[in-house]
Amino acid sequence: MAKYSTAPVATEGMPKGIPYIVSNEAAERFSFYGMKAILIVFMTKYMLDSSGNPDYLDEAQAREWYHSFTTAVYFFPILGALISDTLWGKYRTILILSVVYCAGHLTLAMDETRSGLFMGLALIAIGSGGIKPCVSAHVGDQFGKSNQHLLEKVFGWFYFSINLGAFVSTLLTPYLLRNYGPSVAFGVPGVLMACATVFFWMGRNTFVHIPAHGMGFIREAFSGEGLRVIGKLTIIYAFVAMFWALFDQTGSAWVLQADKMDREFMGMSWMPSQIQAINPIMIMAFIPLFNGFPIGGGRRFSGLYAMLNSVYKLTPLRKIAIGFFLTVPAFAIPAWIEAQVQAGEVVNIGWQLLAYAIITAAEVFVSITCLEFSYTQSPKKMKSFVMACFLLSVSLGNLFVAGVNHFIQNPAPSFKPDVTGIYVFQLEAGDGTNKVQSELRVPVETKAQVAVREKLMAEFKKAEREALKLEKPEDQAPTVWVGHDRAVEVGGTVNLFMSGKENDASGSFSYVWILKNKPYGSKTELEFSTRRYTTINTDLPGEYEIEAVFSVGDMKAETETIRITATNENLSPLIQLTSIKYPVAVGSVVELDARGTYDPNGDELTYKWTLKTAPEGSKVTSASITAGDQASQTTKLEGANYYWFFSLMMLITSILFLPVVKLYKGQTYIQDEEDAVTNP
Repeated sequence: MAKYSTAPVATEGMPKGIPYIVSNEAAERFSFYGMKAILIVFMTKYMLDSSGNPDYLDEAQAREWYHSFTTAVYFFPILGALISDTLWGKYRTILILSVVYCAGHLTLAMDETRSGLFMGLALIAIGSGGIKPCVSAHVGDQFGKSNQHLLEKVFGWFYFSINLGAFVSTLLTPYLLRNYGPSVAFGVPGVLMACATVFFWMGRNTFVHIPAHGMGFIREAFSGEGLRVIGKLTIIYAFVAMFWALFDQTGSAWVLQADKMDREFMGMSWMPSQIQAINPIMIMAFIPLFNGFPIGGGRRFSGLYAMLNSVYKLTPLRKIAIGFFLTVPAFAIPAWIEAQVQAGEVVNIGWQLLAYAIITAAEVFVSITCLEFSYTQSPKKMKSFVMACFLLSVSLGNLFVAGVNHFIQNPAPSFKPDVTGIYVFQLEAGDGTNKVQSELRVPVETKAQVAVREKLMAEFKKAEREALKLEKPEDQAPTVWVGHDRAVEVGGTVNLFMSGKENDASGSFSYVWILKNKPYGSKTELEFSTRRYTTINTDLPGEYEIEAVFSVGDMKAETETIRITATNENLSPLIQLTSIKYPVAVGSVVELDARGTYDPNGDELTYKWTLKTAPEGSKVTSASITAGDQASQTTKLEGANYYWFFSLMMLITSILFLPVVKLYKGQTYIQDEEDAVTNP
């Protein structure tokens, strides 16, 4: 029977089990972030019912599922910590829940229905959330007092492995979903999670296995010492939650902002969602920069921490405070960007990359430091539980952002169609001086007709993707360059240019321009203009979407959609109707939402909805529309003000944290060392 060491061995070197833990973490993070990267796309474009027909969620439903899942992921660390510290110990908890984790990925890969989605996400939330506090605490358990000086370095590389897995999977899984479907896209992260489990099991004989403490954990947690530790750390976590409130918006508000910017940077054209990959790249670069690395000849670059420490003694809380203050300008830059965009200026994506660099540096100061600090400050029998409390700060920060966004929203009118046909609504928006009208036509069909139409649309999109697949190796495929997003006044002309590169391919070149979408009522046409140069004349305010396809011989390359925003010259309100998922089924709830552009004077923008016509026999009237005729008040958190609000909240948090840095008196708890003590 295998014997496991239950206490760190007295040594100044690196514990032998660390490579297995780091490998496990890289593969596990690949699986989690890869699955999460495609989750929204799967729910809105790929999910099926039990009969194999499309069963897509609308955007609101998809967001609800997504954030409910995230909430569960950061709730289950408490459960995992309790099981670990009272019953199974960290090693057994990680191993068992990793199997549950794998089962979740397998479910997603095999079942593309709502029930499969629910079951798969539930299993992943239990598995991923349950092991979160145990893995980081298990890292610390490998160290004793003789080599505790290596803890900071190991937690740095531990965090490096997290970001390596996140970076690779964020780039790969969307490609797999588009080209090979959900089974492969969810299956590959599942395979990586299985590998992570195997890596962890392989290290069982080299790990230090700190046993569960049973009632000892309960007694320690509710002892005077345990309550004092939890109370003091909770104060720190409350401040850290505000950092996560800002940081996690790099995946939401910042992506939406990137869609409005000039994304041509350093010879590359960036998609809005690609910008997120900058964070893990920078983390991997910053960790050695901050911690130091060898430079040859027996010399070593001391690292930013060491250089700062020579001037100003860097305690863990001081490093966290520095990270807080760095987060303020990191969010002020998007505020400035938003103000420029609102003024009609074109801002290059390089400014947002600068903001990413600053907030990533803040993450290194805050997150890695807090991870190590949480371990060292928690009593020996409470390591996993304290790590779970740290993870709850992420949940609390996201809850704050969700609450802010909930209260700044204006309720959208909605209606429930009761017969088939076309419902025509008129929207009038005004800012006290100018008024603009827009019309919305909502075609409604039976549920059976909708199912057939959705299935045909899905088959068409699949055939379209297959037709555009490149038939030769990538290094021989044609490539294409087109103009980036731009703004224009109504009545203005946009010149579009496309150029291709053969890359060893032969044959004549072909250029096709297609107008995919335009504001309702626009007379602008641009259909299959087979020229390298083309123009588009904007006759109504709104967004024009154009697609370009470049081909040579049998090979085709489809470009990213070009978006051109046309605004009114006289600064009157610009209405943008929320796109409605077509077709609409009888009995479904349809939201009639709209967004407006405000003039520089900040006048209040009001909306008024009117049902102009309804199909014969319909009982839906203007008066029966939920929220009816509605005035939407100007919110102080629109545009740049939204970012300034969070910058101000972070500045206040940073200042209030300074007394905590000065007054906090902690105690370090490191596992006791013994000579190779073994137990079954």
